[in-house]
Amino acid sequence: MAFAENQIRRLAGKLHEKHIKTRENRGMKLSYIEGWHAIDEANRVFGFDGWDRETAATECVFQDGRASPKTCAYTVRVRIRVRAGETVICRDGSGVGHGSAPTLGEAHESALKEAETDATKRALTTFGNLFGLALYDREQAGVRRAPKAKDACSMNGASGQRVEAESEPGIFAATHERAGSAPWTLVGADGLPHGTYETPQAVCVALKDAIAAAGDLTGLDSLWHRQGPVLARLRTEHPELRTPKGTPYADVLAKHYERRATALNLMPATVSEETALPAPALPIDKSVLMLGTPKRLRDRDHLRFVSARPCLVCGRTGAQAHHLRFCQPRAMGLKVSDEWTVPLCFTHHRALHDVGNEEAWWAEKGVDAKAEALGLWAGKPWLGRSSGAADRISDR
Repeated sequence: MAFAENQIRRLAGKLHEKHIKTRENRGMKLSYIEGWHAIDEANRVFGFDGWDRETAATECVFQDGRASPKTCAYTVRVRIRVRAGETVICRDGSGVGHGSAPTLGEAHESALKEAETDATKRALTTFGNLFGLALYDREQAGVRRAPKAKDACSMNGASGQRVEAESEPGIFAATHERAGSAPWTLVGADGLPHGTYETPQAVCVALKDAIAAAGDLTGLDSLWHRQGPVLARLRTEHPELRTPKGTPYADVLAKHYERRATALNLMPATVSEETALPAPALPIDKSVLMLGTPKRLRDRDHLRFVSARPCLVCGRTGAQAHHLRFCQPRAMGLKVSDEWTVPLCFTHHRALHDVGNEEAWWAEKGVDAKAEALGLWAGKPWLGRSSGAADRISDR
């Protein structure tokens, strides 16, 4: 057979009654499964990349745009393709949908969605009980029923007090494991077995604790990406394990991982002398070469200082630091050094960038921009301080 053994086992399973919905139609009680559940089951059984859906044909069989609300009806044929090894299995399904809305466009949209969903469910039904085939049987022998109330109770010691089981397990709450189920092995960040557990709830608790104990992003990522088999088993063998809000346990663990990764990313890095990387090589000072190039200094503090000054042309505040392009030779992708910056308001900054000859523009305004830039660079209030002044200025 083209399907894998685990896929065959799932396809041969029963539809849980909690996924069955009912509705009244012309005095008859109809049972059905919701469209989202059918697609979710297809993703679980075949894999997210193991199947696809194609709308093969659509036809509007009725519409009435005169009445209020507007109504219409569609028939749709959908083709499902499932990849099973080297084989592609195709199944078709037809469905009908009715739409009613204030506008005709909304009615058409509603009818098309309903018809496509109906056709998709009919096509997937051919793959077995999980997709609703069990509902076509009057006896519904392919439906897995929840245990009755008396079976869900347990005797508390010799006192005979009955303790009702929870209708829905809490976060990582203990439930009965299926007989004969293989033990659960948690792999640590180093790739070695971290522990073996008898129930999926126990391995979830252990993995949650291991995520919380991770001390760095590298170890956390290594730990998480080794848990693929555990997460896959949780999704395929125990889809019923969910929080009271309906979140699968695998998704809860994923959220714990994301929160821990965010927390570690915000923590300051601590590097010991033994693990410290060698210091990077110092950049070459091209200004001292035989064919030297001018230094292009970068100083964010100076740019903030210049931006705080009034515009050289109109005196308005809220200026921007403009780099004087004519003060150094052009270099591909590089601005001139930050020492050649002057304050300009947004209006004059934009006007200057729109002209071709910058020196002529400054001459027209009667401003010696180069001298102003040198004066600002020489008058920086932080120059001369010994504490960290050199760290703020870099050569790029």
